Amino acid sequence: MVLKPDVIIFYPSNGGIFEEKQILSDSKTFFVNAVAHELFTPITALLGLLQIAKEGEYVQETLGKMEKHLKRMQRIIEQLVLLSKLEQQEYIPEKVKINLKILIDEVISEYDKKIKQKNLFVHIKVNKIIKTDTEALKIALANLISNAIKYSNQNGDIIIHAKKDTLIIEDKGVGIPEEDLKNITARFYRASNARTFSGSGLGLAIVKHILRKLSLSWAIHSIVDKGTKIFLEIP
Repeated sequence: MVLKPDVIIFYPSNGGIFEEKQILSDSKTFFVNAVAHELFTPITALLGLLQIAKEGEYVQETLGKMEKHLKRMQRIIEQLVLLSKLEQQEYIPEKVKINLKILIDEVISEYDKKIKQKNLFVHIKVNKIIKTDTEALKIALANLISNAIKYSNQNGDIIIHAKKDTLIIEDKGVGIPEEDLKNITARFYRASNARTFSGSGLGLAIVKHILRKLSLSWAIHSIVDKGTKIFLEIP
């Protein structure tokens, strides 16, 4: 994979000497506390909403909010189960030939509502047939693209294009502080400027493990208030 020389953090496919330090995620105490916090927050909200529903006021609105919190809990649990499988070597990729542009289009379509809400412009220039595990790569791309959408500014641009053996996903959003980059793929770790955004802090941990399973290297280059570029090796 050809990368620009100023890329700050690199994740080789074999997890070799460049392996990022899991300073926080290797701590059992931190992990348990993080899980408890992520699940406790929607549970507390649900209990409050349940009380409102019992009083018979704003029932439909309350049920809608309860559904939102339940889906958040479901998403966190699904991500934890997937992450556990990836970490315990239970996942074996099944590689087939696919059209990468079609796969990216499928991912983008799932976020069409959020893209329209922020009036984002998504530019895709990809023409590649690759051999990979379709579902696994789709999950990784979904996490990377959803991050680009989430952290983009209103009316911003997201650029997805391929150069030789590298797929680049670029946004012009809030960026990641340099001091956070070394931990950004740790479970539940969130950048200091991202804590006002919704999210579990599991997405990039999942991406890291999926790409390692697929033997794909990747890198992150980010500048605060200017945006983030993801460089992903494509087979």
